[in-house]
Amino acid sequence: KLSNAAFVDKAPPEVIAKERAKLTEAEQALGKLAEQHARIASL
Repeated sequence: KLSNAAFVDKAPPEVIAKERAKLTEAEQALGKLAEQHARIASL
């Protein structure tokens, strides 16, 4: 959603903040999964 300029332009700031928080959480989860994958792959 955040990559859609029309959405970002029209959405209320609270919605934008919520979407950015969700993106941050997803990026952190992805980082943890990549780290775990690297550990498993090295076994």
